[in-house]
Amino acid sequence: MTTPGKAGAERYYRLPPDSSTLWTCLECLAGGAAAAVVFVIWLPALTDLTRTFELLSTTMLVFVFLFLWLSLWAVIGSVHEQVWTTG
Repeated sequence: MTTPGKAGAERYYRLPPDSSTLWTCLECLAGGAAAAVVFVIWLPALTDLTRTFELLSTTMLVFVFLFLWLSLWAVIGSVHEQVWTTG
């Protein structure tokens, strides 16, 4: 009978975060900051546009902000990947 230590069982260790995790976080923060700047600049126009939704106007503003944030995050991530792979 063999013991688990001698049976050749694979052991998995938690790896420390690598640089890609750091870059992903930085891309997220950059996208959020850019979205906040654009959102604040466009806020008067967006408020006028969403006023017709009455109670849903704040929901529309949040949706626009989140859509803008995720879109900018994707663009920044794609540009970073393209620049990083082409040198």
